[in-house]
Amino acid sequence: MKRKIKIIGIVGIVLFVLYSLLSLTGIFKAFKSATSANEPNLKANSLLFVSNLVTPKNGNFVCYKFDDKIFGKQIRVHKLCGMENEIIEIKDGVLYLNGINSDKNCNHIHFYEITTEEYNNIKIKENLAEDNYPHQLSLNTIKIMLEDKIVEKYGLTAKRLIDEKGKEEPFITTVFHQKWNKDNFGPIKIPKGKVFVLGDNRDNSMDSRYIGFINQSDIVGVVINK
Repeated sequence: MKRKIKIIGIVGIVLFVLYSLLSLTGIFKAFKSATSANEPNLKANSLLFVSNLVTPKNGNFVCYKFDDKIFGKQIRVHKLCGMENEIIEIKDGVLYLNGINSDKNCNHIHFYEITTEEYNNIKIKENLAEDNYPHQLSLNTIKIMLEDKIVEKYGLTAKRLIDEKGKEEPFITTVFHQKWNKDNFGPIKIPKGKVFVLGDNRDNSMDSRYIGFINQSDIVGVVINK
């Protein structure tokens, strides 16, 4: 019995040392996805395994260093959506990279307007909670955050809520000095050494639209368990 405990202890120490070495070099590291910015594809509070051995490509979730003015230095995670010298544009809520629709066949979260009857029908089936931010607009309509696939699955008569072109969003204007908003943004060429990141929870993500381009050198790794 004592021998088994000793062996288990030795194995535990070896694994700890191995993980520490891999973590220090960035070859294999674990992070926690603290926010809902990347839902539905990366759930909040999920454990992410990240490696710097994987070359970052558009469509990868990447972890990167960010110095927040309020919370200080931290590691954030978003989807890589554009590399240096590529042209980013969001038109009526759809992302285009070099003129090609990048959102096609992707499942994101957006604000929708649905009927109260539709909401009551899917609320329990899809376990909709306060995290979906349901808001009664009128007696018969509700504003709510939904996955695109849920809207398609139930054939909802949903209206996606999109900020119209020309409607200025102050936070974005401060960063890019243009009268853009989250749904009508660009076109803009990504500068050398920079990347553009977005959250899959498109209406609830503090990403490159609001914080600007990310230094490519600040990427610490690619999420490999997605």
